[in-house]
Amino acid sequence: MKVGPYIGFIVLVMVFGSAILGTLIRRKLPENHLGDETQNVVRLAMGVVATLTALVLGLLVATASGSFNARNQEITQLSAKVIQLARLLQRYGPEADGERDLLRLYTSMKLQDLFPQGRAEYVLENPRTTILFEELQDRLAAMDGHSTEQRWILSQAQALTSEIADVRWLLIEQDVLGIPVPLLFVVLFWLCLLFMSFGLFAPPNVTVMVALFLCALAVAGAIQIILDLSRPFEGVIRVSDQPLRHALEAISRLKSSP
Repeated sequence: MKVGPYIGFIVLVMVFGSAILGTLIRRKLPENHLGDETQNVVRLAMGVVATLTALVLGLLVATASGSFNARNQEITQLSAKVIQLARLLQRYGPEADGERDLLRLYTSMKLQDLFPQGRAEYVLENPRTTILFEELQDRLAAMDGHSTEQRWILSQAQALTSEIADVRWLLIEQDVLGIPVPLLFVVLFWLCLLFMSFGLFAPPNVTVMVALFLCALAVAGAIQIILDLSRPFEGVIRVSDQPLRHALEAISRLKSSP
């Protein structure tokens, strides 16, 4: 079972639970510990923590958003280069029909790897897909153009296969990177401290509890968004599969054209 989709709920429970813990601690403290001077000092200290938390959360959102946008761009680049390669092979002539069929099969398998149907998990490095693409590269390298135009097309097609391989490895290597888990734990600790201080000095009534719950829900949602953006192939917020689907349709249309 994946823990990712439940992280937001866990954060909500921990943060709001800290606020409730603060209200319980309040009942045990003597009155001289709840005076105005004490509240002012605690609020000042928590102001520093709140500032740090806001800065780090903003940094995490920006980092995750940048990673998500980069993955989205790479999928678009991969799709565009596949279409370019298919059109080059069509211009080469009937001798490249077998290579176009390989390219169409590769695109179909890549689409299934990255955006599987049902509950299957995505795969960035499928050995079968890699072998198929390398076979396409080998076949292009073995081809000899019969004219200047065909030789130029072959050189462009081979360059495109190298660029497609570069994008594929970028997707694989970037999947290793992610949001630092220790940093998330530190942010969570800061949030728990903040909400405990809220509960410590807040009057224990329904309005306050509802406000604290909604605030905890907001920060839990922010952390869940950060995690989803850093996992663009499996979170609630995912990169679009439309570029690859469009590429597959474009290749199929080229295949069926006279």
